[in-house]
Amino acid sequence: MFETQKIDSFFSGEKNLFEEEEKIFISRRTKVVRFFKLFLPCLTAILLGLGIALFDFSSSSDSTLSVAEEERVYFEKFRMKNTVFEITEKDNQFSILKADTIEEIDAGKKVYDLINPNARTTDKSTVVTLSSKVGSYDQNKRILNLSTNVIANYNKQMEAYTNSVSYNFATEEGVGNDKIIGNGEKGKFEANSFTFSKKNNSITLIGDVMLKSDNIKLETPNKATLFANDNKFIANNATATKGKDRIKGDLLTVFFKDTKSFEIDKAYAEGHTEIYSENKKATSDRGEYLANNGVANLYGNVRIVDPQGYIATANNGSYDSNNKTFTLLDNVKIIKDNNTAIANKAIYYQNKEEFHLFDNVKVIQDETVATANKGVYFIKKNVAELEKNVVITRDSNMVKGDKAISDFNIGKSRLVAKNGGRISGKLIESKLKK
Repeated sequence: MFETQKIDSFFSGEKNLFEEEEKIFISRRTKVVRFFKLFLPCLTAILLGLGIALFDFSSSSDSTLSVAEEERVYFEKFRMKNTVFEITEKDNQFSILKADTIEEIDAGKKVYDLINPNARTTDKSTVVTLSSKVGSYDQNKRILNLSTNVIANYNKQMEAYTNSVSYNFATEEGVGNDKIIGNGEKGKFEANSFTFSKKNNSITLIGDVMLKSDNIKLETPNKATLFANDNKFIANNATATKGKDRIKGDLLTVFFKDTKSFEIDKAYAEGHTEIYSENKKATSDRGEYLANNGVANLYGNVRIVDPQGYIATANNGSYDSNNKTFTLLDNVKIIKDNNTAIANKAIYYQNKEEFHLFDNVKVIQDETVATANKGVYFIKKNVAELEKNVVITRDSNMVKGDKAISDFNIGKSRLVAKNGGRISGKLIESKLKK
């Protein structure tokens, strides 16, 4: 068939047929290109879907939906470097937690893994810092867990090292179940585990506790609490050792001059109290130690037990660690075998091994009693010498002299005249015959 319109147009000169044909061809080619542009992506998606359906590219049983969900969850986890948390504590003060890197463990849970965490909390003017290699932080519970090379610093006075610690910003309390070692400027401490309270500004050391300074050591197998603000140490069943001297109490409270050096100012022992000095042991109901003069005061039921066989008792007493002397006061008794020496006051000189007796001195040996104003008990000789107003009585017989020697070995006393002095007395004949 002829296209009459094109022929008429050609002869009439209205249009160029070749140009018109070119335009028709271009229009058709454009439509084809548009078709393939739309069709090819659809074909690719269909083939990809068939490939996923026909072939198992994953070793797991996850569906395409679960894989996509997993990727979505991963990208929603919070992860950031050089991050700072500002935490409001119980006392409405702000604490700061920093970390080189934090990464949320589960998306949206606000629990983070930390790299090189560093926490800083303050109590008035006191600053406490905690740092470690790794850790975690629960933002919901405000609990910080640190592990690996944990370092705690208290106000630049004391630094402690351990391998794990957990601190609750909400309750302002911490706990560590690994061994802790602490250092001050001139002292150190260690224990098997510990707890920490910011409210009380205290650290409680638990198990095999040892605190040591230049000249003294504090120990307990149980637990001890160090109150940093008060420079105070309270321990159960604790012993304080200085050189060869020790004081022990059911409850021992020690006050330091400061926590940098752990230098003792004074100490108080409650309950059963014991003092050891070389081979001597003294006990009492309670005691106190004053570092300025090196004296330990003993109160209630004072008792000294000596390996050489005597026992000394008194209501109260004291021990001078500098001069190595024990002082016994009120109702003093020194008992050796069947011999007893009594006085209002007695001073034991450890280097001489002598008891010096004062005021209302009395030596009792079986039925013989010797009295005087003062006397000396020589432990090695096991002999007591009495002076001033000496009187010996036995079976109502009485003799007086300048000096009396009471031999504890044989249980007898005798008078001695000094410097040409005289011995006098009152003798009853019936008693003498007997």
